Amino acid sequence: MKSSSCFNPSHKWFLFWVLVCIPFLGVEAHHSRAPFLIDETFTVTGVVKQVRWRSPHVFWAVDVPTEGGAVETWTFEGHSIAGLMGNGWVQDSVKVGDRVKVVANPNRDKSRKFGLLDYFQHEDGRVFYSFRPPEGIERMEATNLIGDGVIRPSTDFSGTWAGLSDLPPEERLRRALVGGFSAPTGLSLTARGEAQVSEFDINNDPFLECLPLGVPRTITWPYATRITRSANQMQIETEQIPEIRTIYFDQNTPPEDYVPDALGFSRGELTNDGRLIITSTHFAITPWGTTRGLDSSSEKMVVEEYSLSDDGLIISYRVTLTDPAYLTEPIVTEGRYRKVADHEFTREYCDVEVSTLHLQFE
Repeated sequence: MKSSSCFNPSHKWFLFWVLVCIPFLGVEAHHSRAPFLIDETFTVTGVVKQVRWRSPHVFWAVDVPTEGGAVETWTFEGHSIAGLMGNGWVQDSVKVGDRVKVVANPNRDKSRKFGLLDYFQHEDGRVFYSFRPPEGIERMEATNLIGDGVIRPSTDFSGTWAGLSDLPPEERLRRALVGGFSAPTGLSLTARGEAQVSEFDINNDPFLECLPLGVPRTITWPYATRITRSANQMQIETEQIPEIRTIYFDQNTPPEDYVPDALGFSRGELTNDGRLIITSTHFAITPWGTTRGLDSSSEKMVVEEYSLSDDGLIISYRVTLTDPAYLTEPIVTEGRYRKVADHEFTREYCDVEVSTLHLQFE
């Protein structure tokens, strides 16, 4: 059966889900969903056999009875924990032993009992959607909001932020499911860079091995970012990424015990006109540290420029990356964040077993 329109903005907490959970999905998704028929769905009913509530994506195994009286075990891939929680889930929303109806996108290879979850429906009528809000059913409230959930303006870049896209929500969702899996294009590359891009394979993404993403990939990561400030430092935490960036305002060189890593050493400056400039150097050699499909060297430098809107609710940014080992010209990326309600970040980080689980079905 064909899938219908994905969104209804009248649902409660729709805005929270759109802003927090799908602003950049597809930009940094870590594996291709080409095996799935995104414009088709199928339905089965069975009993949940296993739940892998882990990062980067949650998986369920469901025992489904056949017409001949046998039982087939189907595996379903869902959203991230952060995405599910933003859509009203808790860990026990669908648990082992539950009898559920499952609606999912089928695999192109019909012999593989592997689907991309659209939603589960319990026998009592409760529905839990994976990548989208419910249609025609009252949406469950987000369960991980902090305090009263009111979005308050920022005066110093601090707060919780999510990527802001000008694309319609339905197009963002489609790109989340089928986009962002090809080799980079439009870059001015050295011979070394061209050689690497020519051998691009999405399954070589270091995130499949749960290696740190580094800067600038974390800047466009599809989940919320929290910025906290102190007198001399700024911390930047990104949901579902364990590494926390520290921006130093009071020192221009790394500490004596500094060891180069994927985040680099970052120094910050607040200009007279209110902009925040972050310059990061001293990076470790990082797989895919430039962009999807392109490594970075220890010569990489990243300059980020942030501006806060007058109402304190929007951050505009411009990121310039140079790396003479792979690039003959800088890469410049621009985007925006929108302030969102503070919410609890999930502390479930990348699990190698789950990160590579999809490979057995390809």
